[in-house]
Amino acid sequence: MRMTMRTTLLPLLLLAMTSVRAGGLEKAFKALEVHDYFKARELFRKEVKRHPAAAWYGLSVISGRADNPFYELDSAYQFIVRADLAFTGAPDKERIKIGALGVSHTSIVAQRDHVYERAWEIARGQNTVIAYQRYLDRYPSGPRAEEVRAAMHHLAFQEARTKNTASAYASFVERYPSSREVYEARTRLNDALYAEATASQDIASFMAFIAAHPDNPNVRKAEDAIFRLSTPGRTIAQYKAFIAAYPDNHRVPDAWRSLYEAYTKDLSVGTITRFVAEFPDYPFMDELVDDYRMASVELLPFRRDGKWGFIDTEGTERIKAQYDWVEAFLHGQALVGVGDRVGTINRSGRVVVPVEYDEVREFAEGTAVVERSGRVGAVDRNGELVVPMVFTDLGDLSEGLAYAEDHGKYGYVNARGQMMISPVYDVAANFHQGLAVVGVDGRSGVIGRSGQLVVPLEYEWIEGFERGLSRVRRNGRMGTIGPQGTVLLETKYDHVGDLHDGLALVVEGNRCGYVDTTGRFVIPKDYEAAQDVAAWGDFNQGRAEVQSGGKRGIINVRNERIVPFQYADIGGTHGPLFPVKKKNKWGFVDVRGASVVEPRYDQVWDFVDGTARVENGDLFGALDSAGKEVIALQNTDLADAQYGHLVGGPDRLGVFDRKGRLVIPAEHDEVIVINEAIVKVVNGERSAYRRLSDGGYIWREAGFSTEPGSTE
Repeated sequence: MRMTMRTTLLPLLLLAMTSVRAGGLEKAFKALEVHDYFKARELFRKEVKRHPAAAWYGLSVISGRADNPFYELDSAYQFIVRADLAFTGAPDKERIKIGALGVSHTSIVAQRDHVYERAWEIARGQNTVIAYQRYLDRYPSGPRAEEVRAAMHHLAFQEARTKNTASAYASFVERYPSSREVYEARTRLNDALYAEATASQDIASFMAFIAAHPDNPNVRKAEDAIFRLSTPGRTIAQYKAFIAAYPDNHRVPDAWRSLYEAYTKDLSVGTITRFVAEFPDYPFMDELVDDYRMASVELLPFRRDGKWGFIDTEGTERIKAQYDWVEAFLHGQALVGVGDRVGTINRSGRVVVPVEYDEVREFAEGTAVVERSGRVGAVDRNGELVVPMVFTDLGDLSEGLAYAEDHGKYGYVNARGQMMISPVYDVAANFHQGLAVVGVDGRSGVIGRSGQLVVPLEYEWIEGFERGLSRVRRNGRMGTIGPQGTVLLETKYDHVGDLHDGLALVVEGNRCGYVDTTGRFVIPKDYEAAQDVAAWGDFNQGRAEVQSGGKRGIINVRNERIVPFQYADIGGTHGPLFPVKKKNKWGFVDVRGASVVEPRYDQVWDFVDGTARVENGDLFGALDSAGKEVIALQNTDLADAQYGHLVGGPDRLGVFDRKGRLVIPAEHDEVIVINEAIVKVVNGERSAYRRLSDGGYIWREAGFSTEPGSTE
């Protein structure tokens, strides 16, 4: 027990130095000096009326010492308070008398401080809220009161945090409104109210929370949750329903914008017009009008001073050249890059997906996968991160779900990033028609949207059900199954082709035929399975190349021979004329098998957009659908037609139309057909845009030249 020198020795020293007549008060202090507490207590009590200040002082000293049966700090405090009051009102004569016995203002203060300090030590030793509160209740004026109060507040707050309930925090706030911790307690109270009221995480619970606690800061969070739960598939219908059901929700503007983005993905004049007709109360008409103006404007990437932006077809700058690279617009947004970061902008130049990712994929069902530092998530068309970046792999959204890899296993998340199918698979694929292929330990099966296993994990490979049935492989042999796992074609074949025109090529040994969607052979295995038949034997536009007797011909879906079996090889079967090879030369026949162009070319290609390329030696030309040579065999390079035009030339590159007219001179190193009206031309490191109508320039980069070898 700690006790100050002042409180223990001062009265005794004074007693020893003072010689007075041995009255009752003096005898009391003598008894106190020799620790005769019973006698001292009795004598002090008798002197209360005659010498109250000294008597109460003596009684306080006795009650404040722990070495006697009268030890009781509360009594010691009450006695010293009385002593102080009595001393204050005592006449000078009394003060002098008792001063000789060691009773003074100084000794009274010292005794009171001793009581305070001892009470603090006891409270601190117990270290409970009750102990600290008892100290404050009994010693409100003690020098340690603020320290005790702070300790009590801290301990009470820790107890509330341990319970972590709304009632615990509410009790703390009510009991300790002036505490330093009350601000954090109020925050935690609001959070606890939110967590407890919305534990079920359904719309009803969030609505009830908002109604019961309209001033709670978490109301916005509850409204966010209602928005998320109301629009799990991020569809137009869901956004429309949300806006109607929750008009006061702060996410209504986001819902409107998302609805608009989903409706007008291509930002075309037609879709914007239809949107306005269907949603005349759209609140952001000014933005829509800007989009409408831009919808009919073709935007072309251009470079100036090493930075990229966009111009229109008149060469007018529409989006400032400020990016290190850009890509063409797709569905109303364009990828742009700064340094090693990528994002997107819309047609007005506004950043949509922040330029802060390593990769941004193409949008699918309103979301785009983004990657940063090896983690992937997804953003919506407003650039908002809707699937958190916590996954190592993430698929495109398909039928409202996307596969996601978490700690080496795959599951499926929805458009909000919520895990809908637990990650238990080694591999996973997109959903098609409500089914998805998954794999575990090298075996593949199929699950439904709720995660139930539809096809057992017993195949080496399953293609998927984009066409309503799926090719499968087991023990190295192929077959087909239906969407519920029903075997349509036994897994005993060397090859099963992709389904075209309702038929699939089937190879068994050295023979092949065709089955329908039920697995029934509608064209028997009467044909030879020549080398690489899997590459050329599928049906295309109702016709297929087959081989019999070592010669190639063409049949239709009724197994009727429409091109006789007399050719060494046949090209594609989908154009107006079919390429055929005879005696190492290529020509063309029509759909009846009649020869239109006699075999005289070293190589020919399928018809594309009304023309087919041909080659003799190292020179290229082109034929029209009548077999007429519209581009002479005098070009060292010639590409398939795009938008009715072919890029090629005898030395450098230009552009031919379908009739063989050179509409862009052959004076470029590279030519890219943008659309039916514009081409991009490149010479050296510089580029330009030209009109196909007259060959005129829309825009030329500084330093662009048509001179051969120009590198300005």
